[in-house]
Amino acid sequence: MTLPFGRYSHPRRSGRTVRQLAAAVAAVTVLAACGGGNSADGPAAGDFDDRPWNTGDLSGKITNVGFGGTFSDAEFTHVWKPFTGITGVEVVEVPWSTDIYNRIESQVAAGRVDIDQFSVTAGNYEQFAECCLEDIDYSLFPKSVLDSMDDKYKLPKAVGYAEASIVLAYNLDAYPNAESQPKSWADFWDVGRFPGKRSLQNFEPVKVIEAALLADGVEPEQMYPLDFDRAFRKLEQIKPHIVKWWGSGTEAQQLLATGEATMVAMSNARIEDLIDQGAKVAYTLNQALAHVDFLAVPKGAPNAKASMASIAFRFEPSIGARIGEAWRQPIPSTAIYDAADKKLADRWTTSTNDVPELGGVPNDITFRIDSFFWYKPYAGTDRSNYDVVNERFQSFIAG
Repeated sequence: MTLPFGRYSHPRRSGRTVRQLAAAVAAVTVLAACGGGNSADGPAAGDFDDRPWNTGDLSGKITNVGFGGTFSDAEFTHVWKPFTGITGVEVVEVPWSTDIYNRIESQVAAGRVDIDQFSVTAGNYEQFAECCLEDIDYSLFPKSVLDSMDDKYKLPKAVGYAEASIVLAYNLDAYPNAESQPKSWADFWDVGRFPGKRSLQNFEPVKVIEAALLADGVEPEQMYPLDFDRAFRKLEQIKPHIVKWWGSGTEAQQLLATGEATMVAMSNARIEDLIDQGAKVAYTLNQALAHVDFLAVPKGAPNAKASMASIAFRFEPSIGARIGEAWRQPIPSTAIYDAADKKLADRWTTSTNDVPELGGVPNDITFRIDSFFWYKPYAGTDRSNYDVVNERFQSFIAG
């Protein structure tokens, strides 16, 4: 099946020098100082006086696992700064790392948790749901937003907060002309027609497996259940051409912007950020791998009450719209779309995947990841597909 191309590729160019990428986040960065007061560029405290999350007795600090760079900058501006101004709760960021899930699981088991909030994928939700996560208090959330969200994004112990896509991004120095630019995952794998080094994520197999199968000719409607053996055979073909398996969005940006990798499978938000900085990079939305990430509170979190309140605050339409515009990865809710600037919201790569009337990118461009398949039982075992295949994936990368 040939999917549309053309205007959904973004070969935007700039003669400007690429701005220096944000420095790595320090081990702990204080994002918002404790204290009240209103911000000139944010909501006034009185705007949310009647909200159930705004109990008037929130205090202390929240330790959040952040993604660094412009993601953390935007989160500070549009979420943490106004939340601190309204509640007085300080927000501290620790950087996301590939071992964060094991770290949280160990902390919960030991009864010594120092994280209040983190992002979890649907694929590894099952690993944490019963052992390690607090129940989400949906009574604190705006009803308009909850009512316009699909139930599959309102899990008992995590809530979908960011619709994102992994896209095929490429360096324009390597592929300067339209006829030479990759347009599918098959092109990503075709190092004969499209020479150069590649990069894929290292922290989980979700999306990598689907990209490999799309590259191997599997039709989207026949993708699930996944043929893992076929996917790993396809990954064996590209492995010699992987210059690095990236572990963070910032690393993926650096690999592509410097040309160390000429093609990178990376977040739509990260590649848009590079384009805005003037980098000579582009991407195609053809076969974009769309998915939703979830927010969760670890069981025994030191400030679970304030953390839960901050999540509900993020889901206020005026707040969710601003962070969605900045991240280009919105809360999956029509109420958020309605509150957003349409010129920015129509760049959201997943706007129409579940809600066709939203506009934005057509459904036949993107491929919706079935994240919930990943935590179904692996054939013949009592373990999830995610657990079994991730072990194989990590061994594959290391070997």
